[in-house]
Amino acid sequence: MPTPDADIAAALRDRVGDALRVVGFHERSNWRVEYMREDVADGYGDASIDDIADDLVLDVLSSPRQESLYELGDLHATVRLFADGVVVHVPTDDRSGYLVSLDAGGEFTGREVVAVVRDAVEP
Repeated sequence: MPTPDADIAAALRDRVGDALRVVGFHERSNWRVEYMREDVADGYGDASIDDIADDLVLDVLSSPRQESLYELGDLHATVRLFADGVVVHVPTDDRSGYLVSLDAGGEFTGREVVAVVRDAVEP
């Protein structure tokens, strides 16, 4: 039976195609990669992935402050736009969440990526 992570990776591949780089899940500083495109894997070692997971935990921990500062309701995700890609982090609780990395210039929006993740993890 597929896991929610595998379902999310498959749904994202259907939605964004070859633009999908990485789908990962973190819980505290533990990290599980469900999908990583081969050319992307060549650029990351285990230490880099652990550092990314640590950074994501900090992102989740800052959510309550960001929600109170911006007064826009619950924070559903953070999106980072880099020259060569997009990183979407979708928290699932106060210590965990999904990271989705995509190539820049794809035909998708951050909200679409968040919707795919939320549809798979919420009842």
